[in-house]
Amino acid sequence: MKKYILKILGLFTAGLFSLLVIGFFISGFFVVSDLPRSEVADKYSNQHSMFITLENGSTVHIRDEGNRDGEVLVLMHGFGMSLHVWEKWVAELGDTYRLISFDWPGHGLSTPVRDNNYNNYNLKAQTNYLVDVLDWMNIDKSVLIGHDIGGAVAMNYVVDNPEKVQALVLIGALGLKIDRSDEAPRILKLTKYPLMSTALRYITPYETMKNAVIRSYGSEAFVNKELVDRYYELMLNSTNREVYIKQIKQMYLDEPLDARIGRLNHPTLLIWGEEDKMVDLKYAKRLRSIILSARLVSYQGVGHIPMDVLPKVTAKDLTNFLNSEVFQ
Repeated sequence: MKKYILKILGLFTAGLFSLLVIGFFISGFFVVSDLPRSEVADKYSNQHSMFITLENGSTVHIRDEGNRDGEVLVLMHGFGMSLHVWEKWVAELGDTYRLISFDWPGHGLSTPVRDNNYNNYNLKAQTNYLVDVLDWMNIDKSVLIGHDIGGAVAMNYVVDNPEKVQALVLIGALGLKIDRSDEAPRILKLTKYPLMSTALRYITPYETMKNAVIRSYGSEAFVNKELVDRYYELMLNSTNREVYIKQIKQMYLDEPLDARIGRLNHPTLLIWGEEDKMVDLKYAKRLRSIILSARLVSYQGVGHIPMDVLPKVTAKDLTNFLNSEVFQ
């Protein structure tokens, strides 16, 4: 019995020592501190950046660019991204349209909401955030353009506010019921465990971000160091990582929009990369079958962010859609 107890203690001690070694290794090489918000804002804001504070306590990074007399296009980025994904479109479309883009709370340069709990990052809360931004900007009617989670917000908003939306443009949009055959992202599986959520809040290897960006863009050919640095530094901006984890958990608890959007009859354009590993092309085809007015344009060899990879081509397709079906 004594030998057995000593053996158990030995194994326990060895395990504890291993954990301490691993902890030391992680803390020395992988734990990354948050970056000061002011430092990141100085680097990633420009002369068009505005910072306004909503009633919910979030200070929103907004850009109002392009032709002030043009039709209004509201650009909403996806999860883990920022308004910077629209910069190439702004350059292509700015002579004709007024382009309003903003960062979601805890993304880019926008701060979290005052009550930084999980429910403030679900689809309903994000939709209310959009309402607050549009009200502050005095935008009564616009074309809503949503990418990824921004697409889900756009669909959710237009069902309740059909008179305020002239048309809908969805790019690699989330929001539909996910097939059981689709494997859940690894990070979602990890966030189910409290200790892993805590670790993800602080352990952020640069190479992991680089690989994630390459996966999103579809090819290493579309990615450079400047792009990866931007994603990485904006993620490290103050408490953004904490918000990411909260929103990931909420995203997969939101009620799918399949039945809700069946009532839509707005002119709708679906823009999709055929190599999208984040939101498969099959979801674009499903959206086309649900929204009877929807038209699908897809691009070979392109991943989840076609507007940043093929700005001229996608902007031209958008312009053709707007000219033929919305502003004719």
